[in-house]
Amino acid sequence: MASCPKCNKKLRITDVSQFCPACGVNMRFYNFEENFIREAKLSELSQAGLKVKLRNLKYSFTGSVYVKLKLAFCALPLLSLLIPSGNISISFPFVNESAHFGILGLINIITGGSLSYILGMCSSTALGAEFTALRNALICYVVVALTALLSFVFCLLGFISIRNMQKLSAIASGCGIISSSAALIMIFSFSSACKESMILQGSVGFGLIVSVAAFALVLFVSVMLWRKGIHPIYDEGVEERVRIYKQVKAGKINIDDLPQPVVETADTRKIDEEIAKEEKEFFEKLHATQGGKGL
Repeated sequence: MASCPKCNKKLRITDVSQFCPACGVNMRFYNFEENFIREAKLSELSQAGLKVKLRNLKYSFTGSVYVKLKLAFCALPLLSLLIPSGNISISFPFVNESAHFGILGLINIITGGSLSYILGMCSSTALGAEFTALRNALICYVVVALTALLSFVFCLLGFISIRNMQKLSAIASGCGIISSSAALIMIFSFSSACKESMILQGSVGFGLIVSVAAFALVLFVSVMLWRKGIHPIYDEGVEERVRIYKQVKAGKINIDDLPQPVVETADTRKIDEEIAKEEKEFFEKLHATQGGKGL
């Protein structure tokens, strides 16, 4: 149940009046000015945090030459997966399938039902080695696709933590280089294993070579951003307000002990000057009016 803000008397359901039945205070407007000032302080501090996030967001896309290069390069690993890195051909009674090592070919293999056939043939006595090599190549290619996707996501989410996201992007790009190299080796192995087979054929393309180069570009830019960093320029008083707000939320500072405005800046001084000017003009008009009536 609610209670009176002044005398702390517990209110009953039938106490619907805005006046306290015990002390008679107007509970709706009790301490209105103090509460208004407190909300103004909290608003000032919380808005500073929003300004920092917005400024970080802006600088994560336009903060430096390396940021712009990273945005230009971040989609290259994904786009490189559109280039075929090899071909697959299965010619078997009741089965005649062909696909390529690429993101589109991988989707066709998964959605077309060929994946279950390939996995099932891995245990075959006659063609088990060839289909196992194909399975391993496909697994490595899936890893390449996942690292390309992660690298792209980390690039876009750089504003969350300007420094840490560069580390994650660099790690993802490094893993992309390793997985692309491994996938290329597996495709070579699959192609070599199928040379004598009349049922399963494979060939090697250059798509993964492009992927390695794309990952290397993203890795280079991510490392440079991690080392040099991005240094947003905040408005006057914003960083100090953020620091104070953290201490208020941690209970180290009482919001009521802070002045209003919490941090004085050129903008707040300008507002105070305008308020003082308006007050002066108001009282001058008031005195002039009262003087005129007195005459």
